[in-house]
Amino acid sequence: MSQPLGPLVVSQSNPRYFAVADADGAQEKLVYLTGSHVNNNFHDGLGLGRDCPDDPERFDFDAYLDLLSKRGHNFIRLWRWEQFRGHLSPADVHFCMTPQPWPRTGPGSAKDGKPKFDLSAFDQIYFDRLRERITRAGRTGMYASVMLFEGFSLHLTATPDNIEGHPFHAANNVNDIGITSIVDYQVLPLDDRIEALQRAYIRKVIDTVHDLPNILYEVANESSGQAADSVALPDGSTVDTPIGDSTQWQYWVINSVKDYEREMGYDPHPIGMTYLFPVDDLSKANEPLWNSPADWISPGFDDTLGEGRWLTDPPANDGSKVVLLDTDHFSPFSSTAAWAWKSFLRGHNPILYDLGILGGGVPPDPSEGNPSFDSLEPARHAMGDTRGFAERISLATMKPRTEVSETRFALADPGNEYLILQPSETGDPFTIALTPGRYAVEWHSLGSRETVPGTTPTVADGNTISVSPPFEVVGPAVVHLRRVAG
Repeated sequence: MSQPLGPLVVSQSNPRYFAVADADGAQEKLVYLTGSHVNNNFHDGLGLGRDCPDDPERFDFDAYLDLLSKRGHNFIRLWRWEQFRGHLSPADVHFCMTPQPWPRTGPGSAKDGKPKFDLSAFDQIYFDRLRERITRAGRTGMYASVMLFEGFSLHLTATPDNIEGHPFHAANNVNDIGITSIVDYQVLPLDDRIEALQRAYIRKVIDTVHDLPNILYEVANESSGQAADSVALPDGSTVDTPIGDSTQWQYWVINSVKDYEREMGYDPHPIGMTYLFPVDDLSKANEPLWNSPADWISPGFDDTLGEGRWLTDPPANDGSKVVLLDTDHFSPFSSTAAWAWKSFLRGHNPILYDLGILGGGVPPDPSEGNPSFDSLEPARHAMGDTRGFAERISLATMKPRTEVSETRFALADPGNEYLILQPSETGDPFTIALTPGRYAVEWHSLGSRETVPGTTPTVADGNTISVSPPFEVVGPAVVHLRRVAG
């Protein structure tokens, strides 16, 4: 497979998507992104139980790339995890993540008994792996988003290792740097020394990968969005650690990336801001993302902390931001083929938080686990199928058009091309409002994943027709109509 084109920019013709210019810059090629990701696709050291093993668990990156390629994916959310020792109690998994950006030289021992970190230097092993994995991803046709920081682990994993397992905790470094909560690390104003260390790290990442065509950046995963003495969880429990609103810090990171790219004359690459949790007002949870200087965003829960609208009825993207719609932020344990198609037809780029692939590839027993590998396979395949259609249709002119069909899930360029989902399990007839003309039709089954031709309608004076899937298409289906001459 050829190397992805890049660098990506926000499309001028349809800013719901990224694009690359052709060789002479005269025309842009739109790029629709979709793919599976999981917490340990960069680091080693995620496994069951609290204790860190002597030999960190390895992630099979080659098997991961192979799995994504075979399902038609073209995007990786490449994770950062900042703790060298941590524990997520509900899942009973440890995060003893290595490598980290700074060398463990000592003198003295950190909380895990290994040498302390020297934050004034960089561990080249970390940055070599970063460049190597992005390069390998590119060889298989993948774009990769580089997560610069991680927030969830600092305030939503078990205390005290959420902080005491971090290189910036006072007991873990030789530089007299000592954070006591996420507030010291991701809420402005920062201590001058911490800000300088973060800026140096950001620049080192950019220097390492700036020339690769297939990269994007992400500020942080699920950093906190409100000030409180502790984190109140939906089940009534709490995490006894202070939090603060990271919004302005995230804006600072975004601007720092953009400023450094300009300063060095590097090609700019898109940078994203993703869901903050928790927040003061759930209904306004995504406002900091829409109002940010980010090029792309990943929104999350904003109606209910459960099966909400981003899973069942995603709002149409108005084009103000590229949206990488990530189940990590609203449905981390389940997804369906219908969700992938609904997201695509509302103008989003769907990506899947995929706990079925913690080892990298297909597990020994795909039916085991919660969620199991098998349970997410329909969503994985559907994302690849949406990409196949995205590359066949005129994506530059197609916009979400809820009004053209009673099902309300449609991308359309009225009078020219329509792509519409019928989500019903029973294949009921539904209406479509079409501009008069003659249309070529094909149907795609979400269940069998087969695409078959349909009857070619000619629309005359009345512009609303009723259609139903052919008998061989059972269950939810997508109809594609393209205007033809005659």
